[in-house]
Amino acid sequence: MKMIINQKGVLDMGCQIEKLKEEKKTGSSIAYGCDELGRLKSVLVHTPGDELTLVNESNYEHWLYDEVPDISGYVEEHRQYQELMESNGVRVYELSDYVDENRELIRKMPNLTFLHDTAVISRKGALLSKMRPPARENEEIVVKEALNNLGIPILNEFDGCEGFFEGCLLLSKDTIFVADTERHTYPFIREFISNILNEFEEVIYARIPKARRYMHPDTVFNRIREDLALAYLPAFEETCLFTENSSERIDFKAYMQEKGMEIVPVSDSEQSRLACSFVPLESGTIFHYDIALDRDTRKNLAGEGVEIIPFHPEALLAGGGSLRCHTLRLCRRKK
Repeated sequence: MKMIINQKGVLDMGCQIEKLKEEKKTGSSIAYGCDELGRLKSVLVHTPGDELTLVNESNYEHWLYDEVPDISGYVEEHRQYQELMESNGVRVYELSDYVDENRELIRKMPNLTFLHDTAVISRKGALLSKMRPPARENEEIVVKEALNNLGIPILNEFDGCEGFFEGCLLLSKDTIFVADTERHTYPFIREFISNILNEFEEVIYARIPKARRYMHPDTVFNRIREDLALAYLPAFEETCLFTENSSERIDFKAYMQEKGMEIVPVSDSEQSRLACSFVPLESGTIFHYDIALDRDTRKNLAGEGVEIIPFHPEALLAGGGSLRCHTLRLCRRKK
């Protein structure tokens, strides 16, 4: 693919490089932390590029795609989503603008666009994943460099080689939700829980069926507001609550209700359409695929005062991910 850069592009690129160097030199940082379900202020995205050409008819399953992507359509829809966020006041940072040393790795990573899976950003710093080999191996290395250059410290990362851990959900400044999915190994989950209880008061652990449709925690549970969430409850095979000094089995729905959160159940069909995987813009307002929810669920949410900002996917569906998958949320703040 031939790259043509006009004079303005050269100037813009030069300014971005100088900005990156200055940030490294001064150690300046952006505001970060998504511990509270406040207004979404900033996100990190990776606009896919030449790395998508690695995915073809003979290997798309190896790369964890549902089908070979239409590259031009895929990139265009990704940009449309970025514009949708920006039009709603969200600052969008581009990953490649903050990666220097590991830039060549990006060209080998067709799944890097799914940044949500690689890290969770708390006010104490980033919780880095350990991505599953071979298709997603070392993505966290690229993301770590970008976060460092943005001035976001790393709170937790994995040093071991024999295992993987693709993500968790940050429910509050006190609570982490971890789902044991096909993209997690249990020893890494135990290591994570042990370490993170030094920083958070409790971890809710759920054992989930080892199947692609349940590949990440947000495929089965996600908050719309602090008192309202969507969940696919049949996937919760076992749920435990871990604190520093104890662990006990709990009923997930009952426990969340005790915490003041009502759960709206989604159907099997809705779960397969990524019903639980959306991006809250603010409490009660979400970005979501317009094909994800049944009419009755949309009606139910409307009755709760929930606003859905719809996005229609076509090319993006080849990757098997949601809008949330493409979005590493950096900062939320309550008004």
